[in-house]
Formats: sequence, C-alpha cells, structure tokens
Amino acid sequence: MKSDQTQITYDLTYKDVVDILKIIDDSPCQELHLELEGLKLDLIKGEPPPAPTPSSQPPPTAAAAEKGKSPGPNPGPAPATQPKEAAPSPAPISSGIQVKSPLAGTFYRAPAPGARPFVEVGGKVEAGDQVAIVEVMKLMNSVKAPVKGVIREICVANETPVKMGQVLMVIEPS
Repeated sequence: MKSDQTQITYDLTYKDVVDILKIIDDSPCQELHLELEGLKLDLIKGEPPPAPTPSSQPPPTAAAAEKGKSPGPNPGPAPATQPKEAAPSPAPISSGIQVKSPLAGTFYRAPAPGARPFVEVGGKVEAGDQVAIVEVMKLMNSVKAPVKGVIREICVANETPVKMGQVLMVIEPS
C-alpha cells in the first residue's frame, strides 16, 4: 500500500446490520447493495418481480448472488429437472385488520418450540398483545396486535419463511 493511500476497515456488528435494515425499512429507498470485505448485503423492498415466463431465460437468482456464484457470461442450458408443481393459490383472506410481517424472516406462533401459541383462531387479543415472532438472523422480532379484537384467521404455518409485509393473521376488531 502506498503511503498516500489509507486503508479503511469496517467491523459491522449484528446491531449495525439490524440498524441498517431499520433505516432502509423506514426510508423511501427500494434497494441497497453493500459490499465490504467478508460481507455482501443486498436488500430489495417491496413485491418480488413477476415470475419469468417459461419461454424466457430466468435472471440469476438472489440465492446464487448471496452464495457468491455468478452464472457467467453464458451459463448454457439448465440441467433437465422435473417441473415443480404450481403452488396452490392462497385462500382468500378474511375481512378485518391484517397483521403483516414487519420483516422478512421466519414466522413463529409460539415463544419456544413446544410452547403454547401466542394466539389461536377465535382467541381474543388486546391492542399491543404479542401475537407472533418473526426471527431474522437470530433476532426475535415481536409482532403485536394493532387492535383489540378476535383472531379470525392465521394465514401462515408455524416456522414458515415470510416476506416483509406478508399477511400473518387477520383480526376482527371489537
């Protein structure tokens, strides 16, 4: 390194990453791409892009980018695989107040494995009661009831990955 060059190092803590996520979540920014030595962070807010049609070549997936893999200039034809069955379309969501996931992560209905769920369908809740947890990178984020009411529908199975803004449950206000 030349004497006129300065080496800058970044030591991001887990809290720093969570703070970055909160800042982006609260801002109008839709994308953030951050690459530091030993860390690559790609954040994209909002709905995922529409699925490619079968006749078009799909773009590289986020999973491949996270693993540091690049498809290269011409990856060639994809290996033959069994076609995946189309996921069943989600059932219509009940009318009421939707409780949405604050972040992308894993949805948990109970405070610990084997413990009773926070709420059940038909159960009454007060505004501010904890109704679920969304875990992101070992950080447990409480999901609270926005209103007093009755749980009419739980839209996500326990221990299921969820997207930011995805409806977790529906509360009928009382």
